[in-house]
Amino acid sequence: MQNSVAKHYLWALGEGIKGCRPGDLIAGRYLVKRDRLLVDTQPEQLPELPEEIPSVVTPYLRLFAYQLHVPQVYGLVSSHTSKLSGDIWLLENGPILKVTESLMPELADSWKGAAAMRQLNWLWQIAQLWQPCIAQGVASTLLTPELLRVEGQLVRFLELQPDRKPPNLSQLGKLWQQWLEDAHPAIANFLRQLCQQMVAGQVRHGEQLMGQLDKALAKCGRYYDRHVEIATGTDVGRARAHNEDACYPPSGTVWGGNPGSEACAIVCDGIGGQDGGEVASEEAIAVLRDKLQQMPLHQANWDPLSLTSKLERAACAANDKIASRNDSEHRQGRQRMGTTLVMALAHIHELYVAHVGDSRAYWITRTGCYQVTLDDDVACREVRLGYSLYRDALEQVAAGALIQALGITSSNTLHPTVQRFPVDDDCVLLLCSDGLSDKDRVEECWEAEILPILDGTIGVAKARDRLIEIANTRNGHDNVTVALIHCQAHLRDEGNTFTELSVAPLDTPPEPMSDTEDLSTDLTGSTAFGDPDSAGQTQFVQPPDKGKSRLSLLLKILFLLGLGGVFAYFFIPPVGRAIDTAGESIFGKVGLINPASKPEKRVESVPSPVKSLETGSFIEIKSSAAGQLGKEGDRLDLRVAIGELTVKGTVPAGSVLQVTNKQLTPQGNWLELKVCSIPEIVRSNSPKPQSNKDFSTVSKPPINPSPAVATPSPSPAVKPTVDAVAIAKLQAGEIGWIQERDAISKVASNPTPNPNQQGKCVVNSD
Repeated sequence: MQNSVAKHYLWALGEGIKGCRPGDLIAGRYLVKRDRLLVDTQPEQLPELPEEIPSVVTPYLRLFAYQLHVPQVYGLVSSHTSKLSGDIWLLENGPILKVTESLMPELADSWKGAAAMRQLNWLWQIAQLWQPCIAQGVASTLLTPELLRVEGQLVRFLELQPDRKPPNLSQLGKLWQQWLEDAHPAIANFLRQLCQQMVAGQVRHGEQLMGQLDKALAKCGRYYDRHVEIATGTDVGRARAHNEDACYPPSGTVWGGNPGSEACAIVCDGIGGQDGGEVASEEAIAVLRDKLQQMPLHQANWDPLSLTSKLERAACAANDKIASRNDSEHRQGRQRMGTTLVMALAHIHELYVAHVGDSRAYWITRTGCYQVTLDDDVACREVRLGYSLYRDALEQVAAGALIQALGITSSNTLHPTVQRFPVDDDCVLLLCSDGLSDKDRVEECWEAEILPILDGTIGVAKARDRLIEIANTRNGHDNVTVALIHCQAHLRDEGNTFTELSVAPLDTPPEPMSDTEDLSTDLTGSTAFGDPDSAGQTQFVQPPDKGKSRLSLLLKILFLLGLGGVFAYFFIPPVGRAIDTAGESIFGKVGLINPASKPEKRVESVPSPVKSLETGSFIEIKSSAAGQLGKEGDRLDLRVAIGELTVKGTVPAGSVLQVTNKQLTPQGNWLELKVCSIPEIVRSNSPKPQSNKDFSTVSKPPINPSPAVATPSPSPAVKPTVDAVAIAKLQAGEIGWIQERDAISKVASNPTPNPNQQGKCVVNSD
């Protein structure tokens, strides 16, 4: 990708900035406008970049996927360059108003007078960011009001604040309680009860909090009239002989209607040799449209997590259809066809965006233009792994090489990104191939060409045509495809007096909570909403019945004693041997078990399917066929970190692992797994290196964290690639991350393996 965006206004961190005053010129280029706010007078030149990434800026890189909210590191002003008392780190894409050269308002200051859905939207974004910030040790940012800024619907961070001590949601609830007085009357009661649950420890992790806010947003969203208008277009461009892009609705279409399965737009940028790109892009759209038509998108069965999962599976289905065709046509290396994907769906009060590759989605509101997708290329991967700053990563030879696209490999290694955005005001979503997005053309023209749609001075069809013209005249090196989705959301007149919201008490009673407890589990609570036409009443939490409390306490004690006995049996060998000896003696005398005999036939009950895996549980990777341990299809590929594409290593069928951590991300739950044991048949044979596949445009991310080496320059019609490498087998004691849905598909139905295998997980994790 050609994407080196010049950001003039910067926010400064570090000791060096403390001695600077307005009017000072730092390092001959950074002009101090006011306290810690600088302007780069030479944006065409690269800033100073560090040789090594220090821990102080690593969280910014790890949270690169949350660029809508988190500023990014622009560069460094070292003390020896500036002659200052210390280094200065410069942040770009911060909450800075360029017109007034000042900071955006604090959320707390904008809270009073905001609409009910806007207030809930802000809180929902904070809840969504809670777990990622906890994982990077910067959740204190969400507890510091001066760091929480707003730009229209969007919550923005001024900077990240490291945690001295891991915070919990009880502290966040206490902060939100300070805003109760100025909460919109329709949600004041809901917010008061929600804060009480948070402070009491009933809401203990981000997933629960998002679930409560999701239901409140859905209730508020019913009082809005919504209309969607879509215009699409594709063009061969000035340099190509044929068009490998495709879009839905078909090029030249203008569609209007309500949110639902038809309120969808898709852009695909085909890649591959022998005219395969256009085949792949059309194939992907056909599969995705078929899958969308099978989804019952009605308000009554609205379930955001389920819809997110369905969109991910739809992308994987399109991937497998193209990959299967590649295999049937014996396409290898650069002849394998594939396609990028960016898809948007308007449903109820939300926008869903699914993405694979480097086609992009931009969200345009009256306050700004925001890139909401992150390219699946080498440069972005290097940043997300914390290896380099984005501007430095862009200078690599293989910076724009894709690391995933539809159709190149099996869905086992494909990780589509699906995001959702509550919409409480008019906005435009732009989907486009890199024929338009290259060289920052969208950032250059959005105010003149797209913003007028929101004012009604231009239609989506005319704006579409203008964007294609700009792509051809100012870029012109590639096919160009554009889809514009104009979402209108207007609060009805009776919306100002809609039913007051309330929140039901959670079913799970509060338990003692440690400061670091924030694990993602299934939702245990729900928000109680009355009928829109009925008056809502405040619901009070009744004190628990004392008799039931005593019984509950007794059951917990018995459970803990039993759990302690099981732990001692499996993990303290002398105790286990003593119990075995005693058991054999007792059972042998009464004739219940004859250790010397074997049953002629063993009948097992059919276990129930695994729906979720909890922290501390043991799992065993199932094999599709007996005696085929280690078969390529029966394995788990563990990642180096949450949300990353880089495969750390593989674990074969028959291996036993333990869930050591579980965390929530916008793409679903991620599990940290520790390898307890691997089958003897696998350990006894040293792994043989696998031959690399020469994919046409995309390969599995390399394990080696060093910058990838690009393949020889391809023809203009084919994008650069990164060679695949063999994946190492993990050994006992090693850990890695995987999405929960991927793990469940490979886990035996019983999530607790054979007791004899459990004992093998006594491994030093250090």
